[in-house]
Amino acid sequence: MESCRRPEPYPPMEVAERNLTYAKILARDYAGTVSEMTAITQYVYHNLDIGNKEVSDLMMCIARVEMHHLHMLGTLIKKLGGDPRYEVESNYWNAGFVKYGRNMCQQITLDIDAEYAAIRQYRLHLTYIDDPFVKEVIKRIIMDEEYHIKLFTGVYEKYCKNK
Repeated sequence: MESCRRPEPYPPMEVAERNLTYAKILARDYAGTVSEMTAITQYVYHNLDIGNKEVSDLMMCIARVEMHHLHMLGTLIKKLGGDPRYEVESNYWNAGFVKYGRNMCQQITLDIDAEYAAIRQYRLHLTYIDDPFVKEVIKRIIMDEEYHIKLFTGVYEKYCKNK
């Protein structure tokens, strides 16, 4: 996992106080359409579908980092007083959120797009959350997501750019 995450340490999983509104906001990052749950399942599927070992290994490496993000968000949701179920506003997570793609290059493109979407959503959520502990965790997750774009872009340029 170390090679697919930024080296900076993760902040402690603390909250200033219980806040169900913040828990509901984090639920979107946890198990919404654009979420850690969606990223994990998308990258695992791509890992199984891609015949290229380097790219396949990268997908699983990044999926493991996203699993850590999922766990961190679930921990924060719980501490904020929420229930870390795989649902947002009574709508359960489903596999229809995954962008499957038809070939390796399309899948890498979809994964890059997913990382950009996650960063946009996290940055938006930072504007709604005033808890300094939660904000630090989100900012640290964004650092990993930006690094994932760099990693995915590297394999895209290596295997897909001139196709």
